[in-house]
This record gives sequence, structure tokens and C-alpha cells, in this order.
Amino acid sequence: MSYVGLYDDEGSKNAFYIVKDKKINRKRVGFKEFENEQEAKFAHLVQSHLAQFDLAPMVYGDVGMIRRHDGELTCHGYLTEVARPMPECHDDDCDGECFGTDCKNGNTIDEVVYDLREHGLDYNDAHKGNFGYVRRKGKWVAVAIDLGVESFTEWDEDIYGQFDYDENDGYDGCGCIFCQQQRGY
Repeated sequence: MSYVGLYDDEGSKNAFYIVKDKKINRKRVGFKEFENEQEAKFAHLVQSHLAQFDLAPMVYGDVGMIRRHDGELTCHGYLTEVARPMPECHDDDCDGECFGTDCKNGNTIDEVVYDLREHGLDYNDAHKGNFGYVRRKGKWVAVAIDLGVESFTEWDEDIYGQFDYDENDGYDGCGCIFCQQQRGY
């Protein structure tokens, strides 16, 4: 892909870039980068499926790579609608992470997690940083934004396929031939 991504955020495993000067249907576009092509394809499949039901941001295009602002290529990922983060919680009963029903954000997260279960996904990483809001038909809708394989305990293989995942695998970056060549292997 011939886009330039400006680093925006990094979760525990994956990076997120805002794509410079790119909007689709007046929506900001980001690029979600994964450790390897297989993880990117799984997340792309999950997010594409959930976006149809307003449970995830829209996905644009296929899995590929973009250039970082420094000219280096990212690992595999895909273009996605940028979600608005959940607001800070000011509820006295909440610890700021918004787990469970301690606050308004927690209730919203629980509703999305329930809906994810209805779509064959057992989500195990339910905290405020993994959810956001997108506009649908003039209203803000809560969505899951972290949909990598590490966020699920189980999934319906009839919908999402099989994936052999071991987070303690010791994996060091994308293993595709192109990425290995870019790193000089």
C-alpha cells in the first residue's frame, strides 16, 4: 500500500498509525500493524465480520503494509476507521480501567462483550482501552477496537476459522519472506 503512517499508539502487542492525509467517507483512517501476516489476517477477518453489525470500526481493503513516516515498512496490517476513545471515567466507584459494572463505561463494555459472544467470540481483554466509539446513522456506537487473536479465549471456528496461537512463542516480528528481506535475513 502506498500510504504514510504517523505513529499514534501501541498496545501490548500491536502498533497503530494514523494514515496521513487519508479519509474515507469523511472518516479518519488508521493502520493496525500486527506481529505477522497470520495474526493480521485473523484480526482483519474478525473486524470485517463485526463491522457489519456495528461492533467494530470499518475495515478498508486487504492485509498489506504501509510506510512509516521514517520510510521504513510496517509489518502486516490493514486500514481501518479510526474510533473515538472512550471518555475518562469520573465515577467514584471506578478504578479508571472501567471493568464490570462499576461505571457507565463498564456497563457499555459489558454490553459490547455480550454482543461479541452472540457473534461467536469469547472476549478476554475487556478494559476501557480496547473499546471506542464510531458514528453510525448519526449516533455514536460503542465498538471493540482490539480484535487481535490474543484478545479471545475462544471463537466460533465455523465463522472465524482455526488459528494456532501461543503468546509465549517467542516470535520476533513478521516472518513473511518480504519482511525478512527488509530486515536483512
